Amino acid sequence: MAGELLDPDIERFLTGEIRTRLAALAGAEFPAAKGHVSNRRWTPPAAAPATPPPAWQVIVRDDGINDVDISLGDAGVGIVCLAGSQDNPGPAIRLAKLVKAIVKASPRPGPSSPVAAVLEFHGPYPVPEDSQYEQRYMTCSLAVVSTPL
Repeated sequence: MAGELLDPDIERFLTGEIRTRLAALAGAEFPAAKGHVSNRRWTPPAAAPATPPPAWQVIVRDDGINDVDISLGDAGVGIVCLAGSQDNPGPAIRLAKLVKAIVKASPRPGPSSPVAAVLEFHGPYPVPEDSQYEQRYMTCSLAVVSTPL
């Protein structure tokens, strides 16, 4: 029916955007072949459980979209950046700053981005957790535009 609108897949958009832009911005610092950008943490494949973990990870979580009007929503997003180690937090700090810059630059006119504006951004914050990585966490609120079915 005419007038039916579909919310954007914000996890899919942001993981693709982060993966593409990070390669362009960071180059050799965070090579795509050694990292993992997804909506879930990396787990070793069942067929090869001894596979070493990636050097860095970015996990994007969609916290849902609140409708503002018929075609505009307020999307809540959580992002975790994992890199370096607790003894060497520098890579995680740098990765989180790059990811934040990428997300803040994601609004643009036209069909290439469902993000109309960044409404709020909080973080990145350190996350104390027993992990092989140093962690940084951030949240944001994005104005997103729905598309016709």
